[in-house]
Amino acid sequence: MTLAQAAAAMNACGDIDPALQERHIAAVRTDSRAVRPGDLFVCLPGAKFDGHNFVEQAVASGAIAVLAERPLPEIMDRVPVLMVTDSLAALGRLGAYWRSRTSATVVAVTGSAGKTTVKEMLASILAEVGETARNYKNFNNQLGVPMCMLDFTGDERFWVLELGISQPHDMNELGAIVRPDRAVIGNIGPAHLEGLGDLDGVARCKTDLLDFVADGGRAYVSMDYPQLWQAATSRFALTVGFSTTGRSDRFSARYLGHNEEGGQYELVLDGERVDITMPLCGAYQAENMLAAATAAHDLGAGPEHIARGLRKAALPEHRSACLPVGGWTLVDDAYNANPLAMHRAVDSAADMAGRAPLVLVLGAMRELGDTAADLHRELGRAIAATPAQAVFYEGEHAEDVAAGLGNGEWPGQFVRLSSPEAFPEAFGALGLDGGVVLFKGSRSTQMERYVQSLSDWLSKESTA
Repeated sequence: MTLAQAAAAMNACGDIDPALQERHIAAVRTDSRAVRPGDLFVCLPGAKFDGHNFVEQAVASGAIAVLAERPLPEIMDRVPVLMVTDSLAALGRLGAYWRSRTSATVVAVTGSAGKTTVKEMLASILAEVGETARNYKNFNNQLGVPMCMLDFTGDERFWVLELGISQPHDMNELGAIVRPDRAVIGNIGPAHLEGLGDLDGVARCKTDLLDFVADGGRAYVSMDYPQLWQAATSRFALTVGFSTTGRSDRFSARYLGHNEEGGQYELVLDGERVDITMPLCGAYQAENMLAAATAAHDLGAGPEHIARGLRKAALPEHRSACLPVGGWTLVDDAYNANPLAMHRAVDSAADMAGRAPLVLVLGAMRELGDTAADLHRELGRAIAATPAQAVFYEGEHAEDVAAGLGNGEWPGQFVRLSSPEAFPEAFGALGLDGGVVLFKGSRSTQMERYVQSLSDWLSKESTA
């Protein structure tokens, strides 16, 4: 797009030299260190860094214009300064303009758990049908989504965009940017309750996305969450349901167990069956695979495309990765956690362990608001119903998890974690020989540090 088109799309004020108006923007950057000749530099204010303080570097690196929230007299004689009241909102408008120019079918993916996995699976399947772009990792907020979109060429056949929310207004802002042709809502659970309130609030805010689906578009929504299904069907007529619990006759999936090659799954898509083995741990992955496969099937992917795309999917790190080390299977699901995801991961690990020892290495679940203590006690009660022999715990609400376990009446060991370095010794003191260890916690607990620490220690022990 040209500089003049971008300025108009963002409702920006500022004079642009006529010689520059029709110049095409090479890329949009918010990091001055990444600016190259021909780029538009966007100044984003922040608590730690303010982009306005780095405009000299951006201009020296070749920026052809700067988007800013305040005058920048130090560079105004060298490049156009486009003024807006809110740089982030203007960036969203620019992303929306770029979306309006693409002929790609745009698919938005959301849910309380597994949405990055669903996004990667769906994009991988659709790539078997035509050129497909997707957002990078989990860049799924009001900054990440438009920045990823602006990196797409616009000539792709499909765009797959993950949308993440934590506040009531988030989905409305993201929906206005993306304006999807299709929407996928995989599930809901008690996540981000500080902002979304309760489960009804989560259902309401997730289904706000449906207000932005293009005319004639469809939504693919799990039927296994009553509040979600009711909210979706009451506000969007063309809602297609899928289920892993027998609620749909058209789109269903089953987990068939696991072997040395991974999890075995069966998908049924409008009467067509797809059997697949994936390097994933857990029955709940059937839901992720089904969400992706349902949307892809409706967009023209056949069984062979779906099976091949799922096998090729580059799944995100620290999400249900199975690491065999020293006679143990370490389940690295450390990326993030909320009550829905945590319960599913614990149940899956217990299923994997079978009669072998099961150890849980868990971090606190955050952003749960006033319900945090109750939800951590509920987690303790759920763990007590499994054959877990030990729980190692990092972060706040340890006393609530312990209370749920029975305050000492649970026969297993409950251990407060002090550091990744001290963890292997405490683990070794259990005296267990082979089994399954699950690692999971909210992103800020960085539970992957414990995965690495134990993996290193087990590797050394097995070669000693």
